[in-house]
Amino acid sequence: MVRVPLWLEMDGRRVLVVGGGGVGTRRALWFRQAGAVVRVVGLSFSEELQRRARGDSGLELVELDAGDAEALRPHVEWADIVVVATDNPSVNEAVWRLARSLRRWVNDATDAERTEIVVPYTLDLYGGGLRVAVTTEGRTGVAARHARDRIRECLEGDKGLGTLYEAMWRVKPVLKRLIPRAKDRVPIYYRIDEDSEFQRAVERGSVEEALRAAARVIAREARRLGVETDADRVYEMLRSVEKPISPL
Repeated sequence: MVRVPLWLEMDGRRVLVVGGGGVGTRRALWFRQAGAVVRVVGLSFSEELQRRARGDSGLELVELDAGDAEALRPHVEWADIVVVATDNPSVNEAVWRLARSLRRWVNDATDAERTEIVVPYTLDLYGGGLRVAVTTEGRTGVAARHARDRIRECLEGDKGLGTLYEAMWRVKPVLKRLIPRAKDRVPIYYRIDEDSEFQRAVERGSVEEALRAAARVIAREARRLGVETDADRVYEMLRSVEKPISPL
């Protein structure tokens, strides 16, 4: 089995969580935080779920016996993703089979071997501009968590990476404005990254010098493509970029 790592936009997607205990609570709140509409079904619900549901119309609790396939089926049909998270193996098996028969994506929190969606350990840097996910695909969450924490320590202490990040998020919208065709634009990112003056500025942690070096490369490449500009104008364009491009 080969799983493909993806970042998915969850806003408005429907997630059914079967099981209102500790694991079901964590998964329900995790998907809800990402913008999904979440419905939790089960015979009982954690205090935290009950408290959160009282003030959140996007988090619904439905009391029913998940072992009753006929009662559960409409809820599975409603969902885009089904989370299996009860402490009853026979119920988990029945839910998994029903969700699979209806071709719903399944996150099985009770069986890593058959889950289709893996929930990783994540970390955000630069205000969420750089996101990292780590998983052992259920083999050992302890090791995955330690790996995430070590990655955080490494990246947070890397001054050059922070400089590179800020310089390049300023470069992207300027390049898109000056050179609309992606075929012509994409190679320029690599020429900036490979430029020796740009590399030295990044190593020193100087965003100012990095932008000036990037401006020289962009102006040179733009002129080669027939776009009239100069390094000073490009530099001012880079400095005027206020925030990174939204991925959405």
